[in-house]
Amino acid sequence: MKTNFKNRTERRNQLIGLLRSEEYWKTSDLREHLMVSQRTLMRELAELKDAGYPIESDRGRGGGIRLHGRWGIERLTLSHKEVVELLLSLAIMESLNLPLLTGNIKAIRQKLFQAFPDNQRGVVSNIRKRILISKQTKATFEPHLSEPKQKISENMSESFFRQRCLDINYRAESGKYTSRIIEPHYIMLSWPVWYIIAWDHLRNSSRVFRIDRIQNACTTNTSFKLRPDLIYNDSYAPFYTTI
Repeated sequence: MKTNFKNRTERRNQLIGLLRSEEYWKTSDLREHLMVSQRTLMRELAELKDAGYPIESDRGRGGGIRLHGRWGIERLTLSHKEVVELLLSLAIMESLNLPLLTGNIKAIRQKLFQAFPDNQRGVVSNIRKRILISKQTKATFEPHLSEPKQKISENMSESFFRQRCLDINYRAESGKYTSRIIEPHYIMLSWPVWYIIAWDHLRNSSRVFRIDRIQNACTTNTSFKLRPDLIYNDSYAPFYTTI
């Protein structure tokens, strides 16, 4: 019984893959690929329709079968971090107010978010609230903007997602260097500059750090709890939206 169920599942997955691979299929070609009878193929297609797959068929000699052209992505397996990065990328594109090919980005972001399982949506939703995008794009050029090293970016990302304190070496606008332990509560983008809104253990208060001025960053083993009121104590908050 288990073997039959496994075989049917594999066959159904193969059928779905075939339907997605071409715009149009003849039933005879599908039978040949699956090595099944016409009756079995029709039963599988009927069950897929009942399960919500938008399968269309054309009557006539040969019998044409296809998935509806607007059928979207299924079984896209992403981690929480990958989901957030995907949504963030779309949010950044939306914030740039580009004149072409960006009119549906907000709708796409919401469809992607709603497509994920409830348990993942809850985790991702909490992280989304901690990523802020400027409502207005800066028109000024940043002559001293530099890209952080990959290792620094990875450690900052891990610290942010896992809510671990971050040990940083920071260069202020004046050129002075300080070592600090911070809690990275929010990431904020005012294009093209990225910031971290954090609780600074050195000053025992909230501080905003430009990410490109962080010279070194190491994730510690010390966890921190989110401070819900931290962002509202910052004057930047009214000018930003979450992803």
